[in-house]
Amino acid sequence: MTPKISVIISSYNHEKYIAQAIESVLSQSFADFELLIIDDNSTDNTAGIIKNFKDPRIKFFQNSQNFGMTINTNNLIKKASGNYIATLNSDDYWQHNKLAKQIDFLEKNLDYGACFTLANIVDDNGKSPTKIKTNPFKHLELNRFELLNYLFFNNNFLCYPSAMIRKKILEEVGYLNPAYLILLDVELWIKILFAGHEIKILPEKLTNFRILSDGKNLSGKNSKKTISYQLENTKILNNFLLIKDYQKFIAIFPEYEKIAIKNKSLAGYFYLIDFCFKKIFNTPNKNFRNIKNFIIELIHDKSAFDKDFYENLYFELNLDYQKYSSLISQYPNGLSSLLLKNKSRQNKIITILFLFIFLFLIFLGFIF
Repeated sequence: MTPKISVIISSYNHEKYIAQAIESVLSQSFADFELLIIDDNSTDNTAGIIKNFKDPRIKFFQNSQNFGMTINTNNLIKKASGNYIATLNSDDYWQHNKLAKQIDFLEKNLDYGACFTLANIVDDNGKSPTKIKTNPFKHLELNRFELLNYLFFNNNFLCYPSAMIRKKILEEVGYLNPAYLILLDVELWIKILFAGHEIKILPEKLTNFRILSDGKNLSGKNSKKTISYQLENTKILNNFLLIKDYQKFIAIFPEYEKIAIKNKSLAGYFYLIDFCFKKIFNTPNKNFRNIKNFIIELIHDKSAFDKDFYENLYFELNLDYQKYSSLISQYPNGLSSLLLKNKSRQNKIITILFLFIFLFLIFLGFIF
């Protein structure tokens, strides 16, 4: 008999947490599911712990090399036989009634493509971490247009290991993008919304989301992940180029209607450029850095293929040379490169100064 839900776990070197993740699935009050687990060639005992579970609902796969979470998850989705896909990280775990509440909602609300829950933030030991001041996962009662607006201007607030998605919608919009290492889920939520499907967030903390103290899981913070985050956040915004015209644009950004240009027959990205130039570029808010990157890169990309692009910028958006020059000067990636260059120069000066002092001290030692 085909299970209603396919639960998917991709695991790598999580021998300390994988048992709790699996147990939280097997103990669900809603039992009509299959559990697909893939071990990504772990170097610890993760695979051995998974094999100790004998529940017939478990389907275990093991890689001979490391492919990463995104590719593993996509492969498991293709193997899944359930009508719904529920995703879980191998270091997170669920409350016992999580699946039951989500399936109940989705079965009764066919216009919703995905259902999420709120989440508890836990540390390595399953306790509330003292260093995490705010919970990023929010309960927002917004329609799909309002959610797209929110995701454009704000960080992701949807909890990946809390998601339950209709499989037919994943087949429609495409799976996770392997190019993304940090924000692999955000683009998927945006694609689901653009495809016309609503998203629901249950106002209960039915998922336990772990942030490890060493920063090694995807939710952790370190310099490499910060760089990936900035790169991916800029590229994800390309999905908003799916807005084809003015009417579709103001459905997502209704506040633009008050400051819109007169011409309502342009391609949607012209209104996006104009709106961001008026709303974003006149503010010093660091949270808008990726949007500024996106808009400036968009202008450069479009100008390479559209011979009339700059004329439209000038005549329709009134973006003359002086304004454009001012806009370019705010390009955050350029500013970051300049700061790094200046920092490098400063480091060289400091190194030379210390070397001079060191040699001077040696010289004094010879004298005295």
